[in-house]
Amino acid sequence: MSFNPTPYSLLPINMNLPVILDIAIGLIFIYLIFGVLGSEIQSILTIILQWRATHLKKSIEELIAGDTHIGKNNSKSSTEIEKVQKLANSLYQNQLIKNLNYSGGKGPLEKGFRKIIQMLGNLSRALTGINNIFDVEKTAPSAIPPDTFAASLIDTLKLQELMQMISEEKLRDFIDNILLNIKQILDKLKIEDSSQQKKIQAEFENLHQELNQNIQDYKNNLANLDLTLDRTLDKLDLYTKKSLELLPDQDSKEFNSQINLVKKVLTNPHERKVLVTKIEPSSSNLLKFLREIMEMGKAAQTDLQNNKKEIHQKAIEMIELLPESLQKSLYILAKQATTKISETGNTLHQFQKEIEGWFDSGMERAAGVYKRNAKGVAFLIGVTIAIVANVDTLNMVDNLSKDSFMRATINSYSQKLINNNSNPSELEIGDIENQVNAALDDNLKLPIGWGQEQKNKTSVSQSITFLEGLKKILGWLISGIAISMGGHFWFNLLENIYSIKK
Repeated sequence: MSFNPTPYSLLPINMNLPVILDIAIGLIFIYLIFGVLGSEIQSILTIILQWRATHLKKSIEELIAGDTHIGKNNSKSSTEIEKVQKLANSLYQNQLIKNLNYSGGKGPLEKGFRKIIQMLGNLSRALTGINNIFDVEKTAPSAIPPDTFAASLIDTLKLQELMQMISEEKLRDFIDNILLNIKQILDKLKIEDSSQQKKIQAEFENLHQELNQNIQDYKNNLANLDLTLDRTLDKLDLYTKKSLELLPDQDSKEFNSQINLVKKVLTNPHERKVLVTKIEPSSSNLLKFLREIMEMGKAAQTDLQNNKKEIHQKAIEMIELLPESLQKSLYILAKQATTKISETGNTLHQFQKEIEGWFDSGMERAAGVYKRNAKGVAFLIGVTIAIVANVDTLNMVDNLSKDSFMRATINSYSQKLINNNSNPSELEIGDIENQVNAALDDNLKLPIGWGQEQKNKTSVSQSITFLEGLKKILGWLISGIAISMGGHFWFNLLENIYSIKK
């Protein structure tokens, strides 16, 4: 009775180690070819579908959303999600982030290539029903540095502008309070000489103008707060000196004593430090201020709007942009920034650093998710390639174990491949296949492809049994996993094997 070996027969038990190693090299070589192909296909899909940029945008939205779960049907969650998406779109419209969206060369070839990619992307979205996540833009950056994100967020929320406006308002209140105290001191003196009274009043009006000019210079960023307070003290000293020259002796002593009390907040280091903290709010105090506005009733908000319309308007604009979850996150970051510094003027800078760290840690988690998704896509691409090209690992093992000439030829070419190439990205897939097939004789090809005759079949018309079908599927799955590992992995493994054999 004759016996015809079935496909995928077990390896001979007496097979020695060099033969097994040659079979492994043959498999690795084939995996290398299709691993490079799979990586190229995935790279092309990544560019066309903008997977990195899309994932980054979604990750930023999730970072902003915090504990707001997308998919809830309640109205509050829906409103928060709208705020999240609106803020994310505003961030992407910020010039700092738009500058990262480098579109490449301006030549006709580059423009044509980008046009084709955009058309393919639009076609893909039309077929899948997925909306353009980049709002009005067609493309977006695939990476955003933490410092750029932090600066863009602060700029988009107009945080620095609002802090400046609050500081200006508090500085004006402080100056007005000084002028009011001085006026009350002058009123108590009861100067009878009208000419003398006019001169003193003129000096007071001059002081009023000079202090207002100090506020204007601070508003125009010509002087910081410390310099503004120093200039205010200088103006008060000069005013005191001139006023003492005009006042009679019986009034000058009392006037000087009262003026020194007014100036104490500027001359005493501890009092001045408290004053600076009050005038120049920290980022945490600003966010607390915004939360207080949100918790106000409509009547209280109307009163605030009437008294300080510009500040209120800016605050409302910022509140409308801030989702509740982001308010909580920023408040915590602002508190951390406040505890890490001693000088109020550096609060915003430290706050930006805290946002950078928060964004960086969030993107690290997002990168992990992207890598897992990329591995899943690579596996699907690998299985697809394995089925289309009939890259069946079990069949390849069976053929390689029986054909010593094929093993020797692949081994020889693999050795040349390692010696001639230091980077798998330089390998040309078509050249590899052509050179390998040219090295084999006309009747001997790589054990892949649907047109390849299987030497271990009794006839071409032999039907495939259920068990053989399962084995073929298993062979494809093994090949799909191997191909998904990419050309770099198999090239490095092949290189390590040859280094051990030396």
